[in-house]
Amino acid sequence: MKTCAIVVEYNPLHNGHLYHINKARELSGCDYLIAITSGNIAQRGDLSIIDKFTKTRCALENGVDLVIELPFIETVQNANVFAKGAVDIMKMLQVDSMCFGSETNNLDNLKEIADTPINPDHLKEAMRDGSSYPKAYSLLADSLYPNDILAVAYLKALKGSDITPISIQRTNDYQSTVLADISSAKAIREAVRNNLDYHIATPCIIDHPVFIEGLFHDIRMKLLLSDPEELAKIHLVSEGIEKLLIKNALKYDDFKSFMDASISKRYTRSRIQRILIWLLVGIKDEDMPRYKQTYARILGFKKEAQGLLRYYKANDIKLITQLKHIPASYKDIEYKANIMYALAHKDTEYSRYLIERELQGPVII
Repeated sequence: MKTCAIVVEYNPLHNGHLYHINKARELSGCDYLIAITSGNIAQRGDLSIIDKFTKTRCALENGVDLVIELPFIETVQNANVFAKGAVDIMKMLQVDSMCFGSETNNLDNLKEIADTPINPDHLKEAMRDGSSYPKAYSLLADSLYPNDILAVAYLKALKGSDITPISIQRTNDYQSTVLADISSAKAIREAVRNNLDYHIATPCIIDHPVFIEGLFHDIRMKLLLSDPEELAKIHLVSEGIEKLLIKNALKYDDFKSFMDASISKRYTRSRIQRILIWLLVGIKDEDMPRYKQTYARILGFKKEAQGLLRYYKANDIKLITQLKHIPASYKDIEYKANIMYALAHKDTEYSRYLIERELQGPVII
């Protein structure tokens, strides 16, 4: 029995992701394909345009056998933490291979970079500074994109394991806003935002879209009504960034202007958005778990994958199916993050549904 894992966000799942699913199956020869996904909040600090149970159903209907949630505290982080969290779950699940997309699709060069001591999140800075690392840097210098950075982070996390990495060529520009048969998730989100027909690019139905700018009122209240010293204790807040955010929250009354004024070379859009998410959830450094626990919460599975689940049970690999079974040090943070996401929806009926759905079991098809 062979298993292959993919790390996904599906914000939302699109036709390019279907290519990834099919290539992962083809190149790995797996019997079961496992998707490890961010939940309701994406790695770059965006709210997922579709909730995690909707994205899970869409994934299962389109070629994935088992969907596992990456914990919030490992999702809304830099590439290094995100990748390690996902790979730790793969190791727990004893997967045989993982398949990821990259813009360069040069596995040897990516491995060479992964062998250096540099943090994947600082790759671009190292290359701009002319650091004397492997020649692979010069090959990637003009083409290093987020999926290359994640690929290096995955490869670092895979070191010492028996998991075989498989790289495939990314088929579209993740920043493109052109809607076509193969479009970026960003293009689909922009189409939904502008009430345009998005169905050519995704098999998912997006009935209750939500965007981070819809939380700007709450963000401003949090920044302007909180003690700055308390804000400085929030996880990911550092180097006095709270002072800049407070100043901009007072100065600007729309999210775009606020973000444009807050972004810098040191603080990218993704980094600022991650900070804002942690501010809203209200988790301080002192609230974070004192030690890491790896667990696997099932968001959904196909009935045909029950053989895999029986294997895990027989080998005492414990999978979690409900929020209440999550380790205590993680559970409170997960619950707060999902409450925040649910309340971001202006449809109060759907908001209530999401709160109740979080307490239930996985999607089964």
